Amino acid sequence: MCEVKDNIEEPACQTKLKGMFTRNGDTLAINLDVGKTKKFVGNRAACDGENVNVDKCLIFRVARYYPQTQSYLIDRALYESGYFLFVSRRTGSEIAVSGEPVLSPNAKYLIATDQDDTGEREYDIAIWSMATDPPTQEFKYKAKQYENWEVTAWKDDTRIRMKAWINGKTSYDQEAELARKDNGWTLVLGKKTDRKN
Repeated sequence: MCEVKDNIEEPACQTKLKGMFTRNGDTLAINLDVGKTKKFVGNRAACDGENVNVDKCLIFRVARYYPQTQSYLIDRALYESGYFLFVSRRTGSEIAVSGEPVLSPNAKYLIATDQDDTGEREYDIAIWSMATDPPTQEFKYKAKQYENWEVTAWKDDTRIRMKAWINGKTSYDQEAELARKDNGWTLVLGKKTDRKN
């Protein structure tokens, strides 16, 4: 994990990930295994002070590194929203994920949930297989009502405990399990608990 100060990585992050990325002002360059670099160019000046330009505000920063999959997590921040890029150190390939993703215990799968209320969600829950580069999306769930999902625990690589806050005609907490079988992933709903305001 990289801590943030003044909208960029703390210097301790560069020390921790020595030789893996460089920063020159708004330009973030990550080093790839193939002897190349991949650059992300932001515009922090458009995000700060009295001259905020919502349309041009863009910040790239290293959020974390996953050694198990040799992948960077790059935070692509906009003025009031943003998303993450999960970038392969081997090839530079990338996938966009709405929230900070979680790897399965043996790094075979990657799950992300979207809890962003600032725009239209592409999914509420999504799972990718790490067997390919870039990862292949295997599951996508988009609710018909307002649902905020989170991972509570990976039981193993093919079973994930989940919990959601549901806000439909009534508000309640919903437990569930995502399980992978031969025909793919299934979301199995469990206990429902009334929410006390």
